[in-house]
Amino acid sequence: MPDEYRFLVFSTAESADALSAYARAIRRQLPQGRVLVAEPVGEKTINGRLTVDDGSGTPAIVPFSAAEVLEALVAYCIDRSIPLPRVSEKTLERLHGRFALRIGHVDSMEWQMRSHAPRER
Repeated sequence: MPDEYRFLVFSTAESADALSAYARAIRRQLPQGRVLVAEPVGEKTINGRLTVDDGSGTPAIVPFSAAEVLEALVAYCIDRSIPLPRVSEKTLERLHGRFALRIGHVDSMEWQMRSHAPRER
């Protein structure tokens, strides 16, 4: 049976909103100023970078890990009622220089059990 994937590709403005909101949610200090762009960086592991014009002449760069970008984009979707399946594999991708979520249907009961198991303390 073929695998089924869905892609959600985010504009640079949506990505910037998602990363800014995520930074506020985790209480990460962002430089004061205007957010210029949010963009994917890296080849194998896709991290994120938020560029902020803080008025100093040199834009400030705020890095985000791949896991943080993934969390930010999922939260963005939830906040805007963009449907996401609960039991699915969600992977951060780069498409045409933009962030994308690849959402895959998970057919494996083992993966479903592992992903919904209570966290060990």
